[in-house]
Amino acid sequence: YLNAPRLLTPLNDAADVAASLRRAGFEVILATDLDKIAMDAATIQFAKAARVSDVAMFYYSGHALQFGGVNYLAPVDAKLTDEADLRRMVRIDEIVSDLQQAKNLRVLVLDSCRDNPLADQLKRSIGTTRALPLQNGLAKIDSPQGMIVAYATQAGRTAEDGTGRNSPYTAAFLKNIDAQEEIGTIFRRISADVYETTRRTQLPELSLSLIGEFYLHGKTDFVTSQNTSAADAVRSDFEAAQNV
Repeated sequence: YLNAPRLLTPLNDAADVAASLRRAGFEVILATDLDKIAMDAATIQFAKAARVSDVAMFYYSGHALQFGGVNYLAPVDAKLTDEADLRRMVRIDEIVSDLQQAKNLRVLVLDSCRDNPLADQLKRSIGTTRALPLQNGLAKIDSPQGMIVAYATQAGRTAEDGTGRNSPYTAAFLKNIDAQEEIGTIFRRISADVYETTRRTQLPELSLSLIGEFYLHGKTDFVTSQNTSAADAVRSDFEAAQNV
């Protein structure tokens, strides 16, 4: 980030999640240290991939903020001196719209609720009265049908960046995502692990609006399996099992 302190873990988070999803059969669009132009290009590429996919996942690690109930992702060149500068960021509701193009399962993971100096920058610039719509963390997203929305922490709260290779949330994601379990069970275990490893100070927010069961790695007992394509900032083939 050019106008905010460097975060320690997002580059590692992105690389490690990409490697994990490739092992699962995803075709990964890995994009790091993006300015606004490059972020727009990556999200356009993702939208095109999601359109022809049965399953799509978008995973983000980095700075984000909410203003007036709208959530934004921060490119590395973001500088907020006026609320009009929010147009220099990427709206998460547009990512949700892109995800909804996938046919069966859509997953949005936002490991992005860190303390945000960009938000403080904007608050100082616009004054205390006009800053009222600017709140901590991210605003809650109503999950459309067939979607999982996972936050690193509860809506309106901030999350830890971590002191190791990965953030607490991404570390838990990497630990659990390869399990031969239903996708909802995997994300609940991720939340539980984060809660424990952060000494019960960070409770991830999880919204699931699914009909049926979905498996990234098959099921330990008999299921009907099928090949589907997928997207992570992504798209590709992996084995998924669905039992409706």
